[in-house]
Amino acid sequence: MFHFKELCDLRQQQDEQINISQTSVSSSLQIFAGLLVNVSSIVGWLSWLKYFSIPGYGLSALQINEFTGLNFCSGLNNTDIPPVISCTGEAYLEKQGIDYSTWGLWQNHLALIIMIFCFLSIAYLKLRFIKKFT
Repeated sequence: MFHFKELCDLRQQQDEQINISQTSVSSSLQIFAGLLVNVSSIVGWLSWLKYFSIPGYGLSALQINEFTGLNFCSGLNNTDIPPVISCTGEAYLEKQGIDYSTWGLWQNHLALIIMIFCFLSIAYLKLRFIKKFT
């Protein structure tokens, strides 16, 4: 039979493992979402991981919603603006590699809905077939 101290030690080791795994998964999702690195600059053999990034789909949908139709250089003379600066929201989205069409916006929503459905199904099945203490 475990004593309380041994039980607390086991719990602490489990918490440390959970923190380490959560940190590594969270940081990799942020990298492939485009939060830390531009998605188009990721090497080719790792670029497929962007399809598993939940923050990536949310950030892309948010950027499409917010930047489409904006003009950042409305009161400036075109000769004063350097060519590397994006004056419209669409130019910024193109520079980021985001499809800002209507389908591009709904593609992000559809991917998030599919992921939600999959994760809820997994949670339901795990709870459904858990061994109950009866």
